[in-house]
Amino acid sequence: MTGEFDWNLVAAALFGLLMLIFLARVFYKPLKILLRILLWTVMGGTVIYLYNLIGAGWGLAVGLNLISAFIVGVMGLPGLGALITLKYLLI
Repeated sequence: MTGEFDWNLVAAALFGLLMLIFLARVFYKPLKILLRILLWTVMGGTVIYLYNLIGAGWGLAVGLNLISAFIVGVMGLPGLGALITLKYLLI
């Protein structure tokens, strides 16, 4: 094995690199959207958690789940207001 150059290894590495570039280009936009939605949901969950923490003294709370966190994350404070309104209208 001394002195021999393995062209199969070079071809495999080059093919792997090209496939990595191709997959990165194909999945870049969907992954970016998915990560943005995940970030919105986490931020919405944080806002609901803080609202529940502050409102616990007055008996005010909103259920913290994936859907409500997403709604608040996308809509912001108007979304939180809508969830609060829906909660007290539907009791």
